[in-house]
Amino acid sequence: MIIQAGFDFEILARPLIFQQGRLTPRLVLICLDADMQLDSVDVVANHFEGCVAQFHDAVLAALDPKCTKYFAIAHPGSLSEDFRFSDPILDEVRILESKAAERGMQLIGHIVIDETGYWSTRARMYFDQYPRHNDLPRTMLHWSRSKLIRCLCARGDPACGPAGVPNGRGVTAL
Repeated sequence: MIIQAGFDFEILARPLIFQQGRLTPRLVLICLDADMQLDSVDVVANHFEGCVAQFHDAVLAALDPKCTKYFAIAHPGSLSEDFRFSDPILDEVRILESKAAERGMQLIGHIVIDETGYWSTRARMYFDQYPRHNDLPRTMLHWSRSKLIRCLCARGDPACGPAGVPNGRGVTAL
């Protein structure tokens, strides 16, 4: 499975955090390889209470430098409307990001889940659409090489544009 967007992290983490109609106090770690392929989804803490700092060591220990290049964390909670500036958990996540970078791994997702939705302090949509993520592998290009898209294009599916012309979703007819 190739991870293409921030919302993919929410889809993977929500079943582990929101169960039977209630939030569980779990910190989830989602690891990707250098090609943005999903490597693992693990619960690294079962007693998350709103502080990421106390789990830095657990997260870093769970990151396998042989397999993991990119990762995301997810946990229950909420953020204020102006979360980009005022929430202390963001400083804790920045410190974790820095520690992971020293080991050659990049934090690309921080998802905060509640009963009705989620917040993403990183990319929420497709990574290819964010200048901040220009250094990530171009995941939308994967589809232009896939067997599925070749079949769709051969049938004239609207997912494809005219031959050699992007359709706005990163796909070109082959």
